[in-house]
Amino acid sequence: MEITWLGESALLLKGRDTRVLVDPAYQPGKASSNGSFEIVVSSACGENQLRPEQGPQVVARQGEYELRGVSVRGVASGTGSGTVFVTEVDEVAICDFGELPGALDVEVIDALGTINVLAVSLQHGSAQRARELTNLISQLQPAVLIPIGYRASNDGSLGELAPFAQEMGLAQVNPQPKLTLTGAPGISDETRVVVLEARR
Repeated sequence: MEITWLGESALLLKGRDTRVLVDPAYQPGKASSNGSFEIVVSSACGENQLRPEQGPQVVARQGEYELRGVSVRGVASGTGSGTVFVTEVDEVAICDFGELPGALDVEVIDALGTINVLAVSLQHGSAQRARELTNLISQLQPAVLIPIGYRASNDGSLGELAPFAQEMGLAQVNPQPKLTLTGAPGISDETRVVVLEARR
């Protein structure tokens, strides 16, 4: 399974048989320059479209879904600000928080279950968000963390990644075009940070 960051809060998940766009801010009719996808996971769509006449299937509401070999679980965030989704493709569970809704209740964490890959917006270099991420990682214990929602620097510096890199103790940051996983990552005491290039 391949994970590509499309910029802002959007991730493209390429499974063996299905391509899934996970984007908390997706709007219906939004064009993508990164090819087609069969499933969209986004609470911003408002309503499910599980049997569309054309276009991708859309999951936007709380509940559990099985589509084209992909499992999607929508859980209320507990803060009144929407739904958080865990999307499982090729046995890898991915959660794209986009804009973190705030502290999570124990009930929400239990409902989310195991998260192998967690993606969270850095809010364009917010130092406060970088600190909040440390707490979120300790709560959810993902195997892999992908920072999103920041602008890459053009001068070789860390730019908006700097507060996050400092908070996480990253000595070196080497962005890569995609993350490839063969099955769920093994259990580890330490979350691995993977910085992806935005492939707009």
